[in-house]
Amino acid sequence: MVDALYRVVDAEGLDAASLPRIARELGATTGLLQKYFRSKDELLLFAQDQLVEELTASVQAVLNREGSLQDRLHDALCAIALIDDAARARVWLAFAARAVANPVLLQRHVEGAREIRDLCRHVLEAAGLDGGEAVGLAALVDGVTTQRALEPDVMTVEVAKRVISGHLAKIWGNG
Repeated sequence: MVDALYRVVDAEGLDAASLPRIARELGATTGLLQKYFRSKDELLLFAQDQLVEELTASVQAVLNREGSLQDRLHDALCAIALIDDAARARVWLAFAARAVANPVLLQRHVEGAREIRDLCRHVLEAAGLDGGEAVGLAALVDGVTTQRALEPDVMTVEVAKRVISGHLAKIWGNG
């Protein structure tokens, strides 16, 4: 169900993601969707929560593996920036834009951003570095995600990785 919403949002935008349109994408009836979601807003909140869960699981997997803190933070930031999935980055951007005018989506977006900053701060401090750099890293990731969404042929996967690794190298003092 969420993947159908993501496909519609990616192809047609968030405004097109009505319950009837998502039902058509699923090959189901609107009534079936209404058994689970009373409104488009409920479906959007559910989908946003799913996206956050996907990202969190991906980041946790990266951070739990072996390797240097710098390499693991790099890979975690790449996962958060959705650099391997420009379509999902466009969905993230659509949710972020809608959050400006939707207090519930905004609260969830802010909570997610806080988690990203806390993650970065924790890794930086574990490496004996300034945890205050976490705000800048979170902003960098947001910018990379936005550029992957809007200009994937300019902000390619390789360019995104280079941008993130270059910034981390400066923080670590090896760049």
